[in-house]
Amino acid sequence: MFDISKIRSALVVGLSLRTGLSAANYLAGRNIETAASDVKTRADLAGVMEKLDPRVRVIAGPQEPSILDRGFDLVVLSPGVPQTIPLVAEAVRRGVPVIAEVELAYLALQGTIIGITGTDGKTTTTALTGHLLAALGFDALVGGNIGVPLISFAGWAGPDTVTVAELSSFQLETIREFRPRVAAILNVTPDHLDRYGSMEEYLDAKLRIAVNQTGEDYFVANGDDSRVIASSKRVKSRVLTFSIKDTGADAFYNGGSIICRHGGSAIVAAEALKMKIFGIHNIQNAMAAILMASAMCDIAGREPDFDVMAGSLYGFRGLEHRMELLGEYQDRTFINDSKATTVGAVEMAVHGYSGNCVLILGGRTKGDDYSRLVAGLRGRVRGLILIGESSGEFSEIFSEFRMEKAETMDDAVARGMRMSEPGDAVLLSPVCASFDMFENFEERGKAFRAGFDKLRAGELRWT
Repeated sequence: MFDISKIRSALVVGLSLRTGLSAANYLAGRNIETAASDVKTRADLAGVMEKLDPRVRVIAGPQEPSILDRGFDLVVLSPGVPQTIPLVAEAVRRGVPVIAEVELAYLALQGTIIGITGTDGKTTTTALTGHLLAALGFDALVGGNIGVPLISFAGWAGPDTVTVAELSSFQLETIREFRPRVAAILNVTPDHLDRYGSMEEYLDAKLRIAVNQTGEDYFVANGDDSRVIASSKRVKSRVLTFSIKDTGADAFYNGGSIICRHGGSAIVAAEALKMKIFGIHNIQNAMAAILMASAMCDIAGREPDFDVMAGSLYGFRGLEHRMELLGEYQDRTFINDSKATTVGAVEMAVHGYSGNCVLILGGRTKGDDYSRLVAGLRGRVRGLILIGESSGEFSEIFSEFRMEKAETMDDAVARGMRMSEPGDAVLLSPVCASFDMFENFEERGKAFRAGFDKLRAGELRWT
């Protein structure tokens, strides 16, 4: 078993404003001699360094393997830093333990951990699960890839705390002992194929969420995802499934109701029409969250209160940039789904709206086969507004659809208004990363919201 108490010096690779910063500060706070390496210049890192423990030595610039000559007992990776970079590969060759921040947090946290991964829906499901647990009376914390590094909870979580963690495949690659008592894989569709050599490699990274689970733990799986169901046969934990098709699943959708099996009975757990989050994917997210909260009740020796969970679910308004309803203008509904960066997420967004939509699409591609999206858009979109550096490629892939190219987000909003008809939605669900035009997906979503606000205020001309 890895013993952090024996660590005297550590290197954090990737000095991000969230995870890398929190990991470095935690290590330095334990009187571990800590350094942080990042390819950015010290000038670029100035904002992070202002919040950094002064005991942390910053190594800015090229991440040469020779950095390890300074002597480190541990290397901690920030999410997104590949194990294949020469610095990390050399650490592995030298026998220096390489772990992710999530593993460091696991060693530091008290209480119980619920881990949630998948290609799409992770953030909403993580937030919703924490929301349900709090309503049930648990001391619940929500963090991980959702924006709050797990290591920042090290001083907060007590023995009775349940930490609900959103986990990316990047974070799971280097876990060693990390064991969530409840784990979930929501779905697996092609993503990050610029990093992974195949879908099998990507799925294997996701499946590491359950690698240390035992028969005392729970594994929640999407019964409608053939890859997830096949992989569930490889886990040692108790498998619970959710489905919108299979009425034999542990949670299923039938006649507008979410129904859960518990104690030999089928219980109506929630009515979809009473939920404030919409779309079939959010019904799937709700089923997964209910199953995880129920499993946590079983672990704690409690009976799950489905009435309390239903009331909590009905009060959940969702998150920014994830099928976020901005409002209406001249009988058009504007929806901000800036977080949708995969084909599966966009398909769910388009299918989640009952009418036609004008889809704002594009950005920086991630190695996927985007032609897979064509069939899912037929008969559901009135047209496409293309943004970002993918516009040329997408104009060929989606040539059968009516389309226009926009130079800015305001331009995209105005063009979306012109192309749409009363009763339509103007949907930002871009299928791409944001880094060609924006700092992140949040900034992209805020730009879309700002464009809508200008439109509604009469400040953005569209006619």
